[in-house]
Amino acid sequence: MTPTTHPVEVTARPLVTAGRTQLLVDCPFCGGVHRHLETGPRRGPCGSRYAVTTTQKDPTP
Repeated sequence: MTPTTHPVEVTARPLVTAGRTQLLVDCPFCGGVHRHLETGPRRGPCGSRYAVTTTQKDPTP
């Protein structure tokens, strides 16, 4: 798969660390696992672009 101008959606898994939750995604382009702090359009360290999503719903107040 090659990077496109339209971001591919990838679903993140949560990684709870001291003080914050990071998002782990399996890169659809290089096959590596990348960490991000927020959802939305992101660029992986390999240079690929994708949209990070989660399956968790936002907490309601």
